[in-house]
Amino acid sequence: MLQIAFYLSCGATACYLWGRRIKGEADSFSSITRVVDFKRLDELLKEKATNLLVVLSGKVASATPINCKHENGPLGAVVHEVNLEMGYETKLDDDGIISKTHNILLQTKEAPWCLEDSTGLVKVVGAEFADGYVAAAMKPKSVIPRDEFFKWFLKPPEGSSKVVICRSALDTGTFLTVVGEAARDEAGNLTIQKPSEHSFMVFGGEGSFDKMVGKLKSNSEFYFFCSKIFGTIAFAIVVFKGVSFIRRVLRERAENADSDNEETP
Repeated sequence: MLQIAFYLSCGATACYLWGRRIKGEADSFSSITRVVDFKRLDELLKEKATNLLVVLSGKVASATPINCKHENGPLGAVVHEVNLEMGYETKLDDDGIISKTHNILLQTKEAPWCLEDSTGLVKVVGAEFADGYVAAAMKPKSVIPRDEFFKWFLKPPEGSSKVVICRSALDTGTFLTVVGEAARDEAGNLTIQKPSEHSFMVFGGEGSFDKMVGKLKSNSEFYFFCSKIFGTIAFAIVVFKGVSFIRRVLRERAENADSDNEETP
């Protein structure tokens, strides 16, 4: 029983420390300056010119977007496009031997882009290296069906050509939330970039940042609750064993006293 109490107390301590760590992370995110209107960013930079950590939410926009063809056919404007392509070449030499060559190609196109709201624009720099950028913004999509790809790979047609296997792109108008350092570039434009003392992060969808912070707080409360449960059970076991031990000692003393009285004439 005491061994179980020991393990429960260790579990309670681990849950408490983990919950405290998560709560600290949630509090750290909650303390970041939330910029609702981009025009207010100019005032904040006047108050604190360096290391201004902010949270910005807006839609992706670009003055020079990339026009690309979507899977459904119509052209769309994107600011970052990555295509995974496979090229093949089938040759027939003079001896009648067929040689096949496959090449994997990774094609990337990127244009300068920014976040915009109803009050202004903020240029985003280096977001492709931010945490969550690929998951939130660059969602991969399979262009060619799996069965067709394997059929094409095993028996490619004659000649040379290439096929797009997978495509991912950041479309204009996509709603993103960026956690980064606000600054000004050499031209004096408002920018958000990788912070020096914090992770550069990107979240997709409206309210995604608030949901993440709320989930962290909920998880911390869950671990604190588990810590209390484990600690309470461990304490109850120790108290129960302690009371049982004291009762046994008192009973043995009483029995010894009775036996001594019987032996005394």
